Amino acid sequence: MLTNGAYNMRHASVSTNALQNEVAEYEEWVRRLRTGKSAGHLPDDGLATMAGLSRELELLANDLTRREEQARQLLHVIEFVASGFRVEDVLNRMFEGFRGLVPFDRIGCAFISSDNSTLSAYWARSELGPIQISHGYSQPLRGSSLEQIVKTGRPRILNDLEGYLLEHPRSEATRSIVREGGRASLTCPLIVDRRPIGFLFFTSREKNTYSERHQEIFLQLANLVSIALDKSRVFEEVMRRNKQLLDESAKLEVAATHDALTGILNRGAILSALDRISSDASVGVIMADIDHFKAINDTAGHAAGDEALKEVARRLQAELRPTDLLGRYGGEEFLIVAPTAAEATLGETAERLRAALAAPPITLARGEARNLTASFGVAFSKNGSMAPRELIAMADSALYAAKGGGRNKVVIAGPDQSRRESPR
Repeated sequence: MLTNGAYNMRHASVSTNALQNEVAEYEEWVRRLRTGKSAGHLPDDGLATMAGLSRELELLANDLTRREEQARQLLHVIEFVASGFRVEDVLNRMFEGFRGLVPFDRIGCAFISSDNSTLSAYWARSELGPIQISHGYSQPLRGSSLEQIVKTGRPRILNDLEGYLLEHPRSEATRSIVREGGRASLTCPLIVDRRPIGFLFFTSREKNTYSERHQEIFLQLANLVSIALDKSRVFEEVMRRNKQLLDESAKLEVAATHDALTGILNRGAILSALDRISSDASVGVIMADIDHFKAINDTAGHAAGDEALKEVARRLQAELRPTDLLGRYGGEEFLIVAPTAAEATLGETAERLRAALAAPPITLARGEARNLTASFGVAFSKNGSMAPRELIAMADSALYAAKGGGRNKVVIAGPDQSRRESPR
């Protein structure tokens, strides 16, 4: 039989060995956890003195696992969001990417004006009712509760929007969100280099949805989200200004090459086109001159003359091929350049133009209907055999012959530069 002293010493030795074994198990468990291996569960039948430590270690492991998963999600969201170029692309990516991080049924985005006085809604996606606050909605920022959020830089939680509305009945934005179906909100400021640019509004259909954890999650993302949105806005502004410059450039080019009254090519542009086309290709030219145009200006006024010129240009353009070019040569004279036209059909084209002008009557500025005719001179150059100025001179001579022959007719300059009248 053991004495009490011997029994106590043996019991202490057993307890020490058990403690050492359990500590060794704990060390192995922590080592496996640290190296990313499956750690399993800690023994729950060990010494009572280790039970509390066992529970705390398992809680710590669970928390580390949750934080690691959250960090992976944050990294994924950052990469996903930052890959958008347009503002709407970035925001739509947020709507998809934030799902596992922050609970919401609606996200809205609003931007602050350059003078920090106004907040304007830019975008919203909602799984609640019909969207009540859409692009263009604006409200003053100065003096509002949102201005305070900008100053603190921290997201604001309202877990009972209906209760908040009872306390702040003048808040039209809150009223609209409640009408849409929102019951809790997380309002997050967007700040770049200490410069506020706007807000993201997360909204849930359930009360008491948001907690400090959601505030902290957004704060981890806030800087990168703000930069992504700001970068996208700058990109869109550059694209908008570039388009504006291109539009202005196109307008200037049109103004420089087109007749302001009729909208067709001006003299310089039509002659430049002829120079370019006739250098090594066959080309036909038709010169047209409105008959008795001075009488229109003298009897009906210059406004009537302008209407006549615009209508003549319209009718001529309607009868031409897409490849043909029409220009106002000067005053009441028009020049048609017909690339790759067949010499045999050029006179037929001119005759078709003449007939289009002759009927029906043209209505002038005062409502007066007047029959209008024109005379036509035609010339042709084969494979660049004739300089543009020579071709123009031939067509002009043919036009002069048409005028001298009674007007309202087509005269074709022949290959030997003689003139022959087109059959009617």
